[in-house]
Amino acid sequence: MSRRFPWNTLGIDQTQDTAAIRRAYADVLRGLNVDEDIAGYANLRRARDEALWLAARGAREDEGDYGLGSLDDDVTGEVDSDYSDDWDTAHEPFHPEPLHDAPAPELTETQRRAQDAWQALLDILYPGGEVSEDSVTYAEMEDGLAHLAVLLDHAEAVDLAEHDALDGALADVFARTWPRSAPFVEPANAALHWLDEAGTIEERPALMFLNARLKGMRFHDKVQLPEHPLHKAWTELSRPGRAGIIDRLRVKRLEIDKLLTGLRQHYPELESHLAPERVASWEGDTNASGVSDTGPKVVRGVFIVLLVLAVPRLISSFTDPRSDDPAAVVAEDAEALNAAEIDAEVADIFGPGVGMAEVREADPVFADQLRFALNGTAYQGRMPLALARRKALEAGEVAEFDDLVARAELRRIWLTAAKRQGGGMCQKVMQFDFADRALKLNGVERIRERVLLRQLLEAKVLGHDMNQRATQFAIPGWVVSDMLGNSGLSEEALRSAMTDTANIDRCTAEIALMEVVLANPGRVPEELLRGL
Repeated sequence: MSRRFPWNTLGIDQTQDTAAIRRAYADVLRGLNVDEDIAGYANLRRARDEALWLAARGAREDEGDYGLGSLDDDVTGEVDSDYSDDWDTAHEPFHPEPLHDAPAPELTETQRRAQDAWQALLDILYPGGEVSEDSVTYAEMEDGLAHLAVLLDHAEAVDLAEHDALDGALADVFARTWPRSAPFVEPANAALHWLDEAGTIEERPALMFLNARLKGMRFHDKVQLPEHPLHKAWTELSRPGRAGIIDRLRVKRLEIDKLLTGLRQHYPELESHLAPERVASWEGDTNASGVSDTGPKVVRGVFIVLLVLAVPRLISSFTDPRSDDPAAVVAEDAEALNAAEIDAEVADIFGPGVGMAEVREADPVFADQLRFALNGTAYQGRMPLALARRKALEAGEVAEFDDLVARAELRRIWLTAAKRQGGGMCQKVMQFDFADRALKLNGVERIRERVLLRQLLEAKVLGHDMNQRATQFAIPGWVVSDMLGNSGLSEEALRSAMTDTANIDRCTAEIALMEVVLANPGRVPEELLRGL
């Protein structure tokens, strides 16, 4: 009698010996090229999980789908009711040989959606069926997050064994496709609580890898915030070129050392975000005694700079009319010292190559507003990025068609990130309030945000002051129909969400609206585009 699944895949007879099941799994795995045979590996994992489940729980009828999508395509056997308690003769969840004459098993709509989502996610992570280290595009990230959401919803609705099988499959495939899988790891962790296993004996190998990456990504997000104690050190080491004397006076050496030591011990991959030449200049060269020459060089450099600055200042004091106005002198010197730092802040908003001069050339009105924010008097130091985001939304009154579409895409990015972040952040975005709390975007979202903000800057619409916040607009019936399909909400739930900004589904509804608008920008009314 031939073995049936999962025992035929593991190459052993049916057993309740979990150690034997794990040994069989390891034996088959050693002979498998995981990178080339993705489907075979997933099928082997599914076989192991089902075998362990059967060993632990005994006889139990099974639907035959373990959340692995199109890999669950074997034919289900019929269960004889006279032997419903006997696994040897009754339970046949999968047939080892394809039965071409047998009908395919009927899947529920939920199972079919999970099956399609799994395969679609694999297609994104393995473009062309190959392992890739290229980052996903923005469109791929959005599609992947949507497919992942379907799988996570499925995992919540099924039994423990199927939930655990899908949990393990996602962890394995994300670990194997890192860093391409990076945008999907945090949402999966939020649903499956992977970090809860961190540091425990039960922590799975795939999660040992992913949890370390998760902690690194979280540190990377936190260190970008001005209130983080190592933010200045991170910003300094991210700048191109060697550190100068003024740079060394602005940032404490202790903070630089603490940052580099911490990164190298805990998150070594994050050092790739820093400028190598800048890091090397801070670490300094050592002399023959093995002692760094950086300190003496700095002292000598400071003395020379002070001397060079003092001589012309002394000479000009007799003829320069500004000499009677010390405040003017200090202001001019401070502006010169801060120019590089200001350009770095501006580039963080609009992307490399855009400094304060480029902003002023593109939109002088907005340049004055941005400079005010850069002084720190606005937004309580909550970054000039908060100003740029708010002004992008306010630009709806004056923007042309292409820029209205860019604005809608920005709004979708921000609402998607806000929904992921939670804690009332969606309401903040809908109120144009980016100053109170930091909106956390992932790497792909930040890149796209810079491109779109730069488009609005060059269109000269960011300097516009909004005349009125509330704008009335009607949503056509076809838009509502598409929103219902995109959001998964009922018609009543959608109506309630769109009439109440505090509704728990409002963020989902708004994102669905953005998706419909961006899919059909030329079809929606102009007042809808402006009123978003």
